[in-house]
Amino acid sequence: MRSISTEVVDSGPKRDSRGRRVSDQARRAELLAAYDRSGLTQKAFAQREGVNVHTFVSWLQRKRPAGDLVVW
Repeated sequence: MRSISTEVVDSGPKRDSRGRRVSDQARRAELLAAYDRSGLTQKAFAQREGVNVHTFVSWLQRKRPAGDLVVW
């Protein structure tokens, strides 16, 4: 009988128990600053960076004062 061995390689971003990537606060701040400079729409920027658009919009809403308009 042959034995099977496995090797766990951590080569990507941290993920939660559901497999979603976890971004730390510094990375979110970096992305939000890059978005402000980009001139892209929220959707286009999120797609370019590989971030779920709904997640990205929620980051923006937490950053901005209440009452600011969110434009997709």
